[in-house]
Amino acid sequence: MASYSSDRRQVLKLFGAISATCTYPFAGDELYGQTVHEHPLPQSPGRFFNEADFNTIARITDLIIPPTQTPGAILAGVPEYIDLIISRESQHQSVVADGLRWLDSQAKTLGAGHFLELEERAQLSILEPLCEAADTNRTQPRNVEFFALLKRLTADGYYTSRIGLIDELGYKGNAVRASYPECVHEH
Repeated sequence: MASYSSDRRQVLKLFGAISATCTYPFAGDELYGQTVHEHPLPQSPGRFFNEADFNTIARITDLIIPPTQTPGAILAGVPEYIDLIISRESQHQSVVADGLRWLDSQAKTLGAGHFLELEERAQLSILEPLCEAADTNRTQPRNVEFFALLKRLTADGYYTSRIGLIDELGYKGNAVRASYPECVHEH
């Protein structure tokens, strides 16, 4: 696996702005970031994905939000989050299954058996056009729909995790203030 530098967040520019729209298929008290998650490494799949598919999902999330000064998507538990969401949302299951098969078919055209066997540059060469197409508002082919779904779920999982919300964004929560600063208008 490639080493990561502080320039890795630049990869995000290739993937465009991450969607701010969060679509959660469960109640607010079950939001992923509401509980403490310890994920030193991606955990084995337990809900929807087999091990190979789970590892592919983990790799894609790592390419979307790589580790830099703060941990990336994998350490934030995003692959597990995606596994949870996909296990609960039957309409997404076929999209993801089709997308994973499509990725492997693209890898075969590049001489590899599976997406994970490709070098990072080749993986990005497959994902970048999907990202550009996902950022349009047109009707999307199934492979683009797959990537758009993973991109949204990666952002949702990361920025509702402790790592994304507190460590990355610096959210302080509902802090009680001793006093409220007065609004001063200059005339």
